[in-house]
Parts: sequence; structure tokens; C-alpha cells
Amino acid sequence: MRFPWYIRMTILLCVGAFVPILLHHIVYKLWDVSVLRAAEITFILCIPVAYWMATKINERWHDDREE
Repeated sequence: MRFPWYIRMTILLCVGAFVPILLHHIVYKLWDVSVLRAAEITFILCIPVAYWMATKINERWHDDREE
């Protein structure tokens, strides 16, 4: 079952907005590194998230046409 487009876009928006913030706080607090170093590590860790989001957009998540 496919969710309506507004739910799929909300999921993408939340993942894109909150995952990097959560990763940054986890890296910063648990690994005891500087804010700049935590940002660099977060950037690297967010590459799979960006890839996932790009594949979902390419799968036409925003398209409600029936196949």
C-alpha cells in the first residue's frame, strides 16, 4: 500500500530535517569531540541518508499514478 503524497513528503521532510540533527548530537555528546569535528563526522554519516532520500524521490514518491 502506498501512502498519499502528503504523507510521503512529510516523511522525507522529517528525515531530512531531524536525522542530521540527531546524528550531530549523538556524535558530539557520546564521542566527546569538538563541535566542528562532530559536524564533519555528521556530514560523512549523512551520505547514506541523502542517498536513500534521492532513491525515494527517483522512485516517484511524489507521483500518485497507478502503475
